[in-house]
Amino acid sequence: MFFTYSREKLKQINLALLVGQQSQLPAYYHRLPGNINDVSTLHHFLKTFSYLELPKLHLVLDKGFYSQQNIDELLAARDKFTLAVSNSLKWVKGIIHETRDSIQTPENYRKVDGEILYVHSRLFPWGKDRRRCYVHLYYNAHAAATAMDTFTEELLSYKEELASGQTVSGHEEAYDAFFIIKETPVRGRKVLFNNEAIMKYRDRYAGFLAILTNGIKDPVEALRVYRNKDTIEKSFDDLKNQLDMKRLRIHSAASMDGRLFIQFIALILMSALRKKMRDTKLIEKYTVRELLLEMETLTQVRYSGKYGHILTEITKPQREILQSLKIQPNS
Repeated sequence: MFFTYSREKLKQINLALLVGQQSQLPAYYHRLPGNINDVSTLHHFLKTFSYLELPKLHLVLDKGFYSQQNIDELLAARDKFTLAVSNSLKWVKGIIHETRDSIQTPENYRKVDGEILYVHSRLFPWGKDRRRCYVHLYYNAHAAATAMDTFTEELLSYKEELASGQTVSGHEEAYDAFFIIKETPVRGRKVLFNNEAIMKYRDRYAGFLAILTNGIKDPVEALRVYRNKDTIEKSFDDLKNQLDMKRLRIHSAASMDGRLFIQFIALILMSALRKKMRDTKLIEKYTVRELLLEMETLTQVRYSGKYGHILTEITKPQREILQSLKIQPNS
């Protein structure tokens, strides 16, 4: 997964981060130029993983990675993947059109982590070689409004790509369907929303999520695996906010690499703490930041010689946190 530090007119970098699905800990990071997009980096990282002699991976990817070439390369390398795909793709719209009137049946009813969904799954042979893939389609009537907001955010991103001329492979169908582009000698390129097409799309496709995978036949398992990428998103949020990386404040490449390495070590510790909090249910009472603030006043005073060390007075919330984490205060 990748992020850009800021949209302000400053020099930017992207950071690629690999997180273990089971351990939920950061395992690898790589600095990228700010003008590299998600799709163009995938081939490079597949090669990197092969050089590291890692076992076969199951890659969980967001919509930004979708392109026919990327899917072809993943299948050729025999890598397992689970990938969200945009409802604006012609073949996805076709599946939704075929199933939208029949998906809400008792046979398709599922309850996933308290969320009511209707699901439809089908075998989906990919490409000329007919490689085995599955498409899982999910419909949530209550999430339709939120889906519209997400779709609007995607449209704003697409418009920015078109206006800047930095188009992304895999977004062409969305460009053609939802935008009107006017070129004039005086004003140059003008990108307008095709509001009629957008409203038509919202009425037909809001509330649907489509996932393409070659490794998971069960739709509920596929959705849970895909949503586990939330761990990576929280890691990026930690980097940008709790670990103060919205501004790097450095003046050389060497300083940048040093800063990133220290922040990566801090991120591992932060992620390990969050996992422990999740395992012990502390995450239901505190965010990681709130827990660290609560523990901030607890200090260990060390003495030279035979006197050893003592802790400052422990508050009741601090004691409960230490007990939950199975940490002995005097150890």
